[in-house]
Amino acid sequence: MVLCKAALRWIPGLVLLVLCLRPPAVLCDNLYCYYCPQTSFNRSCRHVLSECRPQELCFTARGRFGRAPVLFSKGCMSQRDCVRSSSQMIRGNNISFTYSCCGRPYCNSSRRCDHNLVLLTVSAVAASAMTAHWTRAGL
Repeated sequence: MVLCKAALRWIPGLVLLVLCLRPPAVLCDNLYCYYCPQTSFNRSCRHVLSECRPQELCFTARGRFGRAPVLFSKGCMSQRDCVRSSSQMIRGNNISFTYSCCGRPYCNSSRRCDHNLVLLTVSAVAASAMTAHWTRAGL
């Protein structure tokens, strides 16, 4: 019985040690990207947030028929496939796809916007509003 109680005292410390030394995939530290299925180039796509697997990057694919852009898609892709281009026969047409990959969260957004800058701006506005509230409240 004494051995069991002694062993139970070590369990919380062991759990904490495992959490500190965890592999990235265990607690969802993977890259987040936008997903959009293959869509016609002249249509908009409702972006869905997706979590990539380890060793994957965000990508945007552009499909061309000759020189004309016809399709696009977004999502996660293995690092080794990012430098490749491919061709697919779609409805009897040979479509050439090129892929551009990036390794920052949400970097395959269609917007040219730095999400860290947006987060910083929102944080500054919230902090300013809280300070003004506390000043009026006399805190």
